[in-house]
Amino acid sequence: MVSSLQKDNARGPLGLVVTGEARWWLPALETIIGPQLLRPVQVDSDRELLDVVRSGDADAAVLDDEARWSVDVLKLLRMIRRLDQELPVVVVTKRRDRRLLEDALRLTAFSVVVKPLALEELLRQIQRMMARINRTLRDGL
Repeated sequence: MVSSLQKDNARGPLGLVVTGEARWWLPALETIIGPQLLRPVQVDSDRELLDVVRSGDADAAVLDDEARWSVDVLKLLRMIRRLDQELPVVVVTKRRDRRLLEDALRLTAFSVVVKPLALEELLRQIQRMMARINRTLRDGL
């Protein structure tokens, strides 16, 4: 998987904002993927997350619906979309209801992953996001 991540990353490390459960996997991600391909950006509040998106430091995000912030994950995704329509956002949730899935996809979430979040699934989502970003960059040139 790392070799395919390397092929997909022609523009530098992916600025990945991580929240909630995904933060547990950061040491493993940094070991497996490496700093040349991944630049994790940890945030501690919804305001900090929006500041990172606004600044352009985020290339992708993993949002946990159990983060203890002032807004729920769907409202936060709406706020992100006002700042950046294209940012790939993976929503991690323990909910399995169809309404959450439909609402997240309507807000153009990159994907919705049901907890518990396995390292392999997180790696797969990161690879897919990197591939999409690189395709977008190639098509835009």
